[in-house]
Amino acid sequence: MPPDLSDEAIDRLLRALADATRRGLLDRLRDKPGLTLGELAAGFAQSRQALSKHLAALEAAELVVPVWRGREKLHYLNPLPLQALPARWVTATAREASAALSALKQALEPAAMPARAGRDPVGAALAAASGTGLDGTRIASTEALASARAYLAGTADAVRRLIDALPPGAGHEKPDHGGFSLAEHVWHLADIEELGWAPRFERLLLEDRPRLAGVDGDKLAAERRYNERPWRGAARRFIAQRLRTLRALARFDAGSLDTPATFGGRRSSAADLLTAMVAHDREHRTEMALLWAERTGATR
Repeated sequence: MPPDLSDEAIDRLLRALADATRRGLLDRLRDKPGLTLGELAAGFAQSRQALSKHLAALEAAELVVPVWRGREKLHYLNPLPLQALPARWVTATAREASAALSALKQALEPAAMPARAGRDPVGAALAAASGTGLDGTRIASTEALASARAYLAGTADAVRRLIDALPPGAGHEKPDHGGFSLAEHVWHLADIEELGWAPRFERLLLEDRPRLAGVDGDKLAAERRYNERPWRGAARRFIAQRLRTLRALARFDAGSLDTPATFGGRRSSAADLLTAMVAHDREHRTEMALLWAERTGATR
């Protein structure tokens, strides 16, 4: 059974996980339990004193448990507190998933989008970290699946914020390196979602080993002349189609991620497609964040 953590304990847990060095220490202890501070320090650029402070934060969150062997202090990973997070927030039933999706849809409606997330909500939304387990490795765990759904919902949120932030007719400026404009990114995301991701995950739920085709995004961009067209309608279509994808993904769990398929002529699975989808979102959000920073003068 996952532990029932207090709000204070969850605060300590999230603060402990918010630092890349501390996550690296947990990775090290996962692979090699029982390391001393000196052994942990090998491979880290930080001083022993700095690492000692990081370990103290992990111990306070009960993610690391020290065990004394004589005069040696050994460190062990304690994964139990981590199980409280998916147990508390991951929707396990269709009813819970429906309620979460309904709340998300309302949050993405124009009237419900408050001016939050600081002075630059668009930049903050586009540049948001992709979450636990989304470092490019295959998404196969319950925790990584939950992070993937949250990150994909965040892309819809970022596009919604673009609608509110950009004046009519703006967003067609091309970057110096010749990539997509913001308008082209939005059009591309809308078409790929409608023609690719949404029907793929729906078919994975309905069909046995479906054969899934790719979508030539560059060809669509050229044929449909994205940068010559208004993009707000495409943005709203993307949000609607992304919600369609999220409804399908709400029916997947860690086991059903192994559902087999053929994608682009190769053996694949739901996990492989979801990993590719998150990578696709990350690529476009990164480029859009840079374009937005240039537009708002946020770059140095």
